[in-house]
Amino acid sequence: MEKTNDGASLSFGDASALVAALARIIGEAPTGQQVLAFAAVVGELGDEVPGCKRMKGHFAAVQDCPEEQVVQDLAVDWTLAFRGVNPGTGPCPPYAGAWLAADAVGVDVMMAINSRYVEKGLGVGGGKLNRMDYLGVELEFVAYLLEQCAAVAASEQRCAMAAEAASFVDEYILSWLPRYRADVEAKCKTEFWKGYLELLEVALQDVSAECAQLGR
Repeated sequence: MEKTNDGASLSFGDASALVAALARIIGEAPTGQQVLAFAAVVGELGDEVPGCKRMKGHFAAVQDCPEEQVVQDLAVDWTLAFRGVNPGTGPCPPYAGAWLAADAVGVDVMMAINSRYVEKGLGVGGGKLNRMDYLGVELEFVAYLLEQCAAVAASEQRCAMAAEAASFVDEYILSWLPRYRADVEAKCKTEFWKGYLELLEVALQDVSAECAQLGR
């Protein structure tokens, strides 16, 4: 993220939009419209951005396949990677509580995360299909925090919001995301989702670093 003269990030809005797009594509089984929309987002990012070359490579490999088949294949691997329907062979699903708690459920973690949502007047995000600590729901919240940072004019308030965003990302996502991504790399097939998670991890690391610096 680039800086303005007063030290604020001028790309909070862009970061919010990217994180929101990353949240939408895993919020539910992907549809053709969602895949096309996300492909457009990826297309705007250069191949040097981690994960993008892998995702673009996937789209290039299936460009001659019927759209219905492409979407179905992505949906099958999405179910394996993001829903934990096959615990014997698939990765543990991306619920913060499942990765951070000793009992692999993490009710306390879920409640702590939900309290962050409630503090902002949001309640449980992401719809009824998802746990409140689901990765996609957490990303929606991060996108919201970044959007608020972009909208605030007062430097002191913006810094406080940036520090809050960095704290949430570090404590409740980056603390387990690398382990989850490694599990997906080992157990899932689709290069698209592997590239997606690579991009996501780097994007959140950037968000965390920039927000923490501004929040000091």
